[in-house]
Amino acid sequence: MEGSISSSPSTRIAVVTGGNKGIGLEVCRQLTGNGVTVVLTARDETRGAAAVKKLRELGLSNVIFHQLDITDASSIGRLADFLKTRFGRLDILVSLLLKVMVATTNPSW
Repeated sequence: MEGSISSSPSTRIAVVTGGNKGIGLEVCRQLTGNGVTVVLTARDETRGAAAVKKLRELGLSNVIFHQLDITDASSIGRLADFLKTRFGRLDILVSLLLKVMVATTNPSW
């Protein structure tokens, strides 16, 4: 799901992985509240869209959702293509992968 937001050349563009809940959602809220255009990503489209709706209900309109599965190279490629086409750049990347990395190195967590 892509939203319709405008972005001027002076507006910073951020991608937040895992932005649909917890720390990721709060990072999205903080960034959008400070004038950054945020591309909120999540694996689950329904949860991602719900997170964007929640932020917009708070009056934060400069956020859109793009599906991303960080374990899928084609999904990463689609996000990269989207960013290049839509914005031509990426200024901020917030990658909340610690849980995935810890789970990979220590499955008992």
